[in-house]
Amino acid sequence: MKKRILFFGAFVAVICSYAQEKNCATPSDFGTTYVTKGGSVRIPVTINNTGSNIIKSIGYVITRDGVESGQKSASTGNIAVGESGQVNIVFQADSEARKSRQTITITKVNSTANTSEEKSATGSIVTILEKPKVVPVVEEFTGTWCGWCPIGFDGMERAHETFGDKAALIAIHYSDPMQVSDFSDIVGRASSFPSALIGRGAESFYPSASELKKQINQEIQNKVAPASMQVSAEWTSATQRIIKIVTKTKFVYSDDNANLAIAYALTEDGMTGTESNWAQSNYLSGNSNYASSLPFWYKASSNVFVEFNHVGVAAWEIANGIDGSVNPVVQAGDVQEYTYKANIGSNTLIQDKSRLKVIAMLIDRDSGTIVNAAQTTITDYATGVQGLTTDGNTTSHHGGEIYDLNGRRVGNGQLKMDNGQLKPGIYIVNGKKVMVK
Repeated sequence: MKKRILFFGAFVAVICSYAQEKNCATPSDFGTTYVTKGGSVRIPVTINNTGSNIIKSIGYVITRDGVESGQKSASTGNIAVGESGQVNIVFQADSEARKSRQTITITKVNSTANTSEEKSATGSIVTILEKPKVVPVVEEFTGTWCGWCPIGFDGMERAHETFGDKAALIAIHYSDPMQVSDFSDIVGRASSFPSALIGRGAESFYPSASELKKQINQEIQNKVAPASMQVSAEWTSATQRIIKIVTKTKFVYSDDNANLAIAYALTEDGMTGTESNWAQSNYLSGNSNYASSLPFWYKASSNVFVEFNHVGVAAWEIANGIDGSVNPVVQAGDVQEYTYKANIGSNTLIQDKSRLKVIAMLIDRDSGTIVNAAQTTITDYATGVQGLTTDGNTTSHHGGEIYDLNGRRVGNGQLKMDNGQLKPGIYIVNGKKVMVK
């Protein structure tokens, strides 16, 4: 029997026989979604109209672990012939905190049998114990040559003022002095300059202050992640060439085949230059549309020397994460610890190492999205010293007080050895880490 093939852009759909081609719907796979235990989640499933009638409704069943749900129906609006639309399908959480494969099969179209040869689509539902804190990652695409990029510059500054460390911001520069090859796999995802991605979960958007605020708020409030993250970083020597990064990832579901990995980015604030290609092109100069909303850029000249913040100056496996950084067997409630030594010895772009920040990102390798993140500054190298002493009531070292890593002032003999010296360990002396050997 003859078949017809319809083209949806680059997508080729299989499709229905001439004899029964009128009501024909082909769903697309719907990726991975997280839901808290005892709850449910609405997933927008894409439905492709591969027949010859407008699709107004569908009937469907959901199969999980070989068990099929009862027949359900949903309105689709009006999906025109050769077009696609999204339908919100409700999936229930599992009774256990785990990852399960789910299949939706469209059995009916407009109350009659679906004649598509591709009736089913799959995805994964991850049921989690609790909703971890989510730190959204914003990747902004910019360049000093880009006259509209002051809008993104302002958006990122205001986002930092509003959210602080609750959001991780990376300004990825292209074709200017701050371009870094480490980000080459990501910069190609920019739809324009300026534009931005948040978590790499959707199309890039225009990074105005209002849009960034909206997108970040949505991620913080609504996104459910598979794990929470903590990260710490310190220099391994006084030369500040290698950063020791320790990431702790606490999982809120169980999975024997998790396809996750950790990536790292390094950002710097306050970057400047004096050569002409460091000057930010500014199409907002004298443009009355921005007189009240962006007064600095409105009043500034058409080329402006400024300090650039959140600049991505290095990255490690930024697109897909580092192999082996996450054990594929994860258990709900378990913490996985991963240590990475990032070498910046050959990096000639970094200007001020005291203004660096490390961002750790948990990458879902199946979807390519960033599912969570954490960020930190880099602590000083712990210098080894001998013989810090305490008199049993107060402690000092060259006129400064001594604290342990929990912020407790050392005194009253609590940390004193029998010979009057502090026990070996790391202390804070005059605001710096000091190692007592």
